[in-house]
Amino acid sequence: MNGRYYFFLFLIFVSSWLFANDILVLTGNLSQGGLVFGTVNSDVEKIFWNYQEIPLDKNRFIVGFDRDEKQLQVLTIVLKDGKIMERKFFLQKRKYDIQKIERVPKKYVEKPTDKNLMRRISNEKKSLSAVRSLINSTKQIFADSFLIPVKNGKITGVFGSQRILNGIPQKPHNGLDIAAPEGTEVLAAAAGKVVLTGDYFYNGKFVLIDHGGGLNSIYIHLKEIDVEIGQFVRQGDKIGEVGSSGRSTGPHLHWGVNWKGKRIDPELLLKKNFITEIASDSE
Repeated sequence: MNGRYYFFLFLIFVSSWLFANDILVLTGNLSQGGLVFGTVNSDVEKIFWNYQEIPLDKNRFIVGFDRDEKQLQVLTIVLKDGKIMERKFFLQKRKYDIQKIERVPKKYVEKPTDKNLMRRISNEKKSLSAVRSLINSTKQIFADSFLIPVKNGKITGVFGSQRILNGIPQKPHNGLDIAAPEGTEVLAAAAGKVVLTGDYFYNGKFVLIDHGGGLNSIYIHLKEIDVEIGQFVRQGDKIGEVGSSGRSTGPHLHWGVNWKGKRIDPELLLKKNFITEIASDSE
């Protein structure tokens, strides 16, 4: 029994369990690397996903699934009258490509031996992790849709692919690479708050945006940064320019999306998919 069949079964029981009562609407992708936006009605007190409470912001919530997220998921809804609804379902399982990239400078592929460089890389990793841990506690949701951050670019690297750099296997690619001429505008994919900028060894120049609800996006290998920490941006605002800083073999944007430590496929966010459309009892 494959993932698509499980997904179909989920739609069947959700339509009978949730739709008729107008309790929940889900928008997004129920698959590995997917992201779901949910809206509940006023009868709902709490939402739990895999037995972890998901904060509600004006009856809205966000849930993301990692690249290799387990397929079995549990959704629990607690109503204000004390009733508890729970259902289990399966995410769609995905297959990922293998991507070979040559001519990457050795210093970006081989394990560094210079102590100062090792210290720099470690500090940069800790800094990014610390900021993301704060993002995880942001309850207010700023984003409800996404646009591609580089117009008329060419996708050269996809999410989840196994990277082999100069013949050396690396960690899976956790974002979307969009090639474009150097200096091309990079836009905020969704509304949010700029929480970190910098020029890191691997990332080069980058911008990190908090979209609320534990969701954030990062834009790396920039030529220029046009925003400041603490600045609120609207969807489509210019935040920088395409470059080739950091570990890069040519001008492109690496766009990554993260939900509470889970890596999300940015390309799926561009395909807004109504998993459910709930009709009221009167329809």
